[in-house]
Amino acid sequence: MDGNQEGGARSMSKGSRDGRGLSRARIVAVAIEIADADGLDAVSMRRIAEQLGSGTMSLYRHVSGKDDLTVAMVDTVTEAYAYPDADGLDWRARMHLLAKHDWDMYEAHPWLLFADLTATPPFGTEGLKSMDWALAALEPLGMPLAESARAIMTINKYLQGSARSELGERRGQRSDHGPETRWRDRLAEVDLSEYPRLQLLVTLGEPGTGRPWFDSGLDLILDGIAARSAAFATD
Repeated sequence: MDGNQEGGARSMSKGSRDGRGLSRARIVAVAIEIADADGLDAVSMRRIAEQLGSGTMSLYRHVSGKDDLTVAMVDTVTEAYAYPDADGLDWRARMHLLAKHDWDMYEAHPWLLFADLTATPPFGTEGLKSMDWALAALEPLGMPLAESARAIMTINKYLQGSARSELGERRGQRSDHGPETRWRDRLAEVDLSEYPRLQLLVTLGEPGTGRPWFDSGLDLILDGIAARSAAFATD
């Protein structure tokens, strides 16, 4: 290596270490890669810096800390799974569309299911846009805005809880069967003679493959929302 090349290499190395060439987008992208591979707890400024070949302190020029980074990570993924234009769909179809997008997002990035447990709720621009989309989808029901917000929260909690259960069960082994099938399998060898209702339930036919159990549960919630909206309409 001649003197110019050697000097250039030193310059590039120094530039990498002192943070030149870094960007918020690059930092967030690497953080998402780490979280996808090893979970949100594995994301640290030190590990990100190691992967970027940068000094740890250089990252703080672009992100203020772990909470700021988590917000940016969630917002980046949320933008990638943004709800599409839903013109022509009724409110129920829009809720199923919301659920499908969010489920696909959680499958691709399971750490998102735990991101809201951080000190600062990860509400960025894209997250706020998604919330507003969901509230607008329920406007045809004519419910008060606060009631629509409760309905959306109920759907989200059902979705997140179901995804945590499903993805946890799949860990290490892919399965297309819902939780109803799995607990039937677990109880198949148990003596349920003293529990006649459970015994009957276990003998019922299989609920199917894929996620019909989730869609059915979501429809149960949507039926309740529809009934609730009718009550407001008669007030």
